[in-house]
Amino acid sequence: MRSALLVLSGLLLPVLSIGQSGNVPTAAPLPGQPGERRFAQPTPMQPERTRDAYTIYSQLLKTGPIEWRNVSRRQWLIEDTTNAIPLDVACQPESGGNSMGMNPHTAVQAAADRQTEWNEVLADYDQHCHDVVRLDYQSFTTELPVRLLNAEDKRNFQNPSGPPAEFADGAGLHRFTEVFFNANHTLALVEQGMWCGSLCGNWTWVVLERREDQWKMLPWVNTFAVS
Repeated sequence: MRSALLVLSGLLLPVLSIGQSGNVPTAAPLPGQPGERRFAQPTPMQPERTRDAYTIYSQLLKTGPIEWRNVSRRQWLIEDTTNAIPLDVACQPESGGNSMGMNPHTAVQAAADRQTEWNEVLADYDQHCHDVVRLDYQSFTTELPVRLLNAEDKRNFQNPSGPPAEFADGAGLHRFTEVFFNANHTLALVEQGMWCGSLCGNWTWVVLERREDQWKMLPWVNTFAVS
């Protein structure tokens, strides 16, 4: 049961709805999208999150749901800070409001027998959804080098005339949110996205569980976005 949403001109537009209700969702803004809203100042990642978070980031670059993983590239290009909700936007949608969009409260449906664990993850999200974390390229564990792009680098990469030579072998610009966990770090939530052109990109939440010290994706996400 998944819904695809089209990102166009700053709006999140439904292009496919196959959820349980069968209703076509209305357009909704993409959380964390650029604009005039205020965002928190970047801070370092909390030490207790670092190991698991970078393990998940590195794994998703290589095996996650985002397209273009297998395109030829010589480096991973990633935004240098995590994506976050603007400070004036609530982490949890208002009851009775538009329930569709890229908010994990509505975009993810946990298994009934895992709801207690999932509620802990959502509580962590609600506490930290506004946090902007400055990433550390040395903490990634990937075969290819990681290059973190700041705001100016991102503008240059997204130049309609094409990216500068220093970014040309990156094949897409990736971004992540902070990773949100349950209390004992056996369940995790993160948004992963990749921009590859003005009408090329995809974004999705990813839910993972720890099994025998390995992070495995769970099929709980029912909404994703494409451009």
